Amino acid sequence: MPKFNKALKLSHTVSKILKIFNFEATSFPGKIVQKFYPSFLKECNRYIKHPRFAITGTNGKTTTSGLLSEILRQSGLYIINNKLGANMPNGIVTSISEGLYSKMKDSKLIEANGCVLECDEAYFSVITNKFNFDYLVITNLFRDQLDRYGEMDIARKKIIKGIELNPDMKIILNADDPVLCEISEHFNYNEDKFIYYGITNVEYIDYEKTSKSPSENIYCTKCNERISYNKRYYAQLGDWYCLCGNKRHNLDISANVIVYPDKNVLDINYKGEKYTFKTDLTGLYNAYNALSAISSALAAGINKDNIEKALDNYRPVFGRHQKIKLKGNRDLTIHLIKNPVGASEVLRGLKGLKNSRMVISINDNYADGKDVSWLWDADFEALKDFQNVIYTTGTRSYDAALRLKHAGFNPILLEVGDNTNKVATAIENSIEELNDNENLTILVTYTGLLDINKNMKKLIRKYGED
Repeated sequence: MPKFNKALKLSHTVSKILKIFNFEATSFPGKIVQKFYPSFLKECNRYIKHPRFAITGTNGKTTTSGLLSEILRQSGLYIINNKLGANMPNGIVTSISEGLYSKMKDSKLIEANGCVLECDEAYFSVITNKFNFDYLVITNLFRDQLDRYGEMDIARKKIIKGIELNPDMKIILNADDPVLCEISEHFNYNEDKFIYYGITNVEYIDYEKTSKSPSENIYCTKCNERISYNKRYYAQLGDWYCLCGNKRHNLDISANVIVYPDKNVLDINYKGEKYTFKTDLTGLYNAYNALSAISSALAAGINKDNIEKALDNYRPVFGRHQKIKLKGNRDLTIHLIKNPVGASEVLRGLKGLKNSRMVISINDNYADGKDVSWLWDADFEALKDFQNVIYTTGTRSYDAALRLKHAGFNPILLEVGDNTNKVATAIENSIEELNDNENLTILVTYTGLLDINKNMKKLIRKYGED
């Protein structure tokens, strides 16, 4: 048996053993595979057909890649996708090996039709040094986990390096983010290389219109003066310009967006054709995620009907505005938060939330980022008028509680848990205290989300709707 096939079986065996003992199997199998066969990822180029998409950026990678994968599957393709968001090399190798193993018959490997791989921006060049993509989708660059990655220009340079290693790759770039302008500028705005997407207008229907997302002071890459906006949507995203003449690139794919409390509607213009798409994902940040996925699909030649079917059938990836039905006509909704912009946009959608209790779980493990000072930049003031109990938990439970007090939340309604990362226990205790018809909303950082996922079957068995 070829060594590559042995590596696939090794990964599958390690994954099965881990799951027997209720451990996550998102990254460790990939670590073992790369020890056993260092050339594994490079050889994957032989077994994965096209299209091959990479998704990188600070926010929206998992949702964008999930949406795009669903669109490609609706087109009849077998797609490999790291759907749980394990986006560093070990996680990517794990996802590829599991995806290819599932296509083996009698020890013979059947090729996958393509892939959509979410890539951590700091490790993007590590992946492209071994694996070739057809398309790279860049969602945005916000300040995120400074203790790991440093400032945004470091992440940008790593992305540029990854592109240089894959010179034939097309770049699908969010032109509304001026931080990304330097990437297209680095490649002399090569029209054959870049596809620019963005939003031309946003209308809000019964939804909080004003974003409190923190915004960096963004300076023009040509004259170093502070940039201005014709329209600013949130953080630094918008129709931007500089007095020197530098401005948002002309859009190849544009969208007018209507944001409702329970959906987004996108009117798309591409190559003179107009399309209307609806998604149940809420909030402007999810409208950007949908636009990223739709733009990618249109660039790859996917037809409108398959895109529409995928948007209708898509269910959020675990922890990304995921809703679970509980007994007693109750809902459990889970939101991942990990940086000030993403957290602020989630909180924006929760302003005025009623008939719900809340758990906020903040960890400071390596995968979360050790620096949790971002809590003070996120708009927790959106919760100051919240009229029900908020439980805090996680290794930074007290930090979360202090931030809520400073935001003006009623301390009488605040229940502060121990500094542990067992958020699933806190959720179980919270559900026990819920009344019928009362919901529970979870805001959680990444490693807490893994703890919830690990215990979700138990929670659903005990509390899930029959």
